[in-house]
Amino acid sequence: MSFFPRSVSRITHHASRLWLPTLALIVLGLVGLWAQSAQSQSQAQFAHPAFKATWDRTDGLVAATTAKRPWVWGPVPGRTLSEPFAELPGNAHLVQYFDKGRMEINNPGANPNDPFYVTNGLLAVELIGGVVQTGANTFEKRSPAPINLASDVDDLSAPTYQSFNGVSSIPGAPNDRRKTSQVGQIVRTAIDRQGTTQPWPGNHPDYGVRISQFWPDTGHNIPDVFWDYLNQQADIIQDGQAVKGPLFYPWFAVTGYPISEPYWSYVKVAGTYTDVLIQAYQRRVLTYVPHLPSPFKVQMGNIGQHYYDWRYLNAGQPGPGGNTPTSQALPPKASIAIEGISYRASLTDINGTYTTLKNGGQSAQSFNSWWLDSPKWGYVDRFYFPNGITLAPGASVRVHSGPGINTSTDIYMYRTTVMWDRQLYDLAVLYDNYGREVDRFFPASDVGAPPTAVPPGAATATPAKEGTPVATPTRASGTPAATATRPGVPSPVSTASTPRPTTGTTATATAISASATPTAAGGCPPVDDSMKSTISATGDIEIFYVETEDPEFVDIFNIGDDDINIGNWVLRDKNNTSLRFVFPAGTILDSGGDAYVCSTQLVTGCDFTFNQSAEIWNECGAALELLNGSGQVVATYAYGTHCIGDDCP
Repeated sequence: MSFFPRSVSRITHHASRLWLPTLALIVLGLVGLWAQSAQSQSQAQFAHPAFKATWDRTDGLVAATTAKRPWVWGPVPGRTLSEPFAELPGNAHLVQYFDKGRMEINNPGANPNDPFYVTNGLLAVELIGGVVQTGANTFEKRSPAPINLASDVDDLSAPTYQSFNGVSSIPGAPNDRRKTSQVGQIVRTAIDRQGTTQPWPGNHPDYGVRISQFWPDTGHNIPDVFWDYLNQQADIIQDGQAVKGPLFYPWFAVTGYPISEPYWSYVKVAGTYTDVLIQAYQRRVLTYVPHLPSPFKVQMGNIGQHYYDWRYLNAGQPGPGGNTPTSQALPPKASIAIEGISYRASLTDINGTYTTLKNGGQSAQSFNSWWLDSPKWGYVDRFYFPNGITLAPGASVRVHSGPGINTSTDIYMYRTTVMWDRQLYDLAVLYDNYGREVDRFFPASDVGAPPTAVPPGAATATPAKEGTPVATPTRASGTPAATATRPGVPSPVSTASTPRPTTGTTATATAISASATPTAAGGCPPVDDSMKSTISATGDIEIFYVETEDPEFVDIFNIGDDDINIGNWVLRDKNNTSLRFVFPAGTILDSGGDAYVCSTQLVTGCDFTFNQSAEIWNECGAALELLNGSGQVVATYAYGTHCIGDDCP
């Protein structure tokens, strides 16, 4: 998005965010193209009056736009089928598919007012376990569904239903998948595409999510964000009347019981990488996306679509028999290492920026379907290797940013900008054709900045552009960085692809000047992980991001649904309170909008400026506070060696 001088009384950068309520419906693909054509709900055909009543209860007011919340079923009913099921009259039952589930009637003669007259089916159990239930105790063997359950379909590193196979309570699974009560504990466990669980990286926030319930029937814990969602009071339709009542009655009527623990993952949603909490239940999958506005943070996955595709469109192929469904065994990872990143010597030398890969294995390695990532703030630059590239044992290949003719020693990305530009948080990550991370290289220690100083999300906000000054390399161009010891690498966690300000001239607002905070030189002192970053807000206005690279800026973001007057609010350095900026009276920050406060005057794209003559935010660490018009601290942002509140020693 382009920025131009404008009135500063109202701040909105709507195009730079994906978190508005209307777009939140797109984020997890709420409207399935597989369903009936884009007809209105009034024209849609429900297979049974009880299906219509069930849909009306939760989604009728959403369709009428009088209730503002995610769909429980989806906007319209989908395909109607008679599916085989032993022990039922005719050995079959009536089912109808929706984006987010499948309605079914197993006992047509039962009381239609019973909350379980219409049920969902154990779709998550079947997709994860690789079985199709054909009777009360009979199952048809399939393979677990290799379908992304909480991300874009083209995210090849995101967890799938198959990823949850080894951590879920499914038919034939060992009892050790049951857990003990963790009530009160913070959720900090992650899962990857291979189903491997591990601690959530310290540079990713936990967003304060805690376990609030333990369900002994299945032996799994429920986090507060999901428990609150499942037990909420809402506007619903009951007996044809709009009333206030429980959205789900009982709470497990739609989802069933939890069959896995809640796990964090860093996945691509609507083209943007973000943190997502995922938990499998018997009938549904719940997701929590922290940076979506309320009430769209918790949503149900599109399990109805996924199940139909898996069962009828061959998204999951039949697999070998066995008592316990298991994920397909993958071959060992290839011994390919990222030897280093070399930087261009001049602005026009795009191919002077490249990374070197070396095959340390004993056999040749094909790069078909492999890719190379350069994570940035809110998005990832990605290069897919062309088919036919093979690296011999002991051989190396350079992967250049620009155009050229591929050879056995050099591959070209055909980018118009460099993949890396000697930024503090440059990062290269290599993935194989199974979506597994093979290697990563983080050269910050080579330029005097250890990764311990990296705040969450502090990667460059936009790809490098031609004409942007490049720091003079301390090594000769073309010399790869050393790889003997490479520290652990954080991944960016910011979810917005926000255009960052660039050097230039713009209209500015008056700021109260103060002495600049010195910028660190020669690296940053080590700091405990718990002190690396603290981001908090008491309301809908948050300090979303602090850019410490030139040009510096602070991003103030309205996460809420309403426009907010931030006139006379104060943004300041917690450790030097005389360094402050006062927002002009009458400044309105739109819902989903940003206000950029830059450090210097000569910055295009800034809404406001501190009017400093030099950079003010220390790359090693700083602590910022935002105060409302009454002088109350409403948001904080600390990174590096500084801390705030509970994170302080």
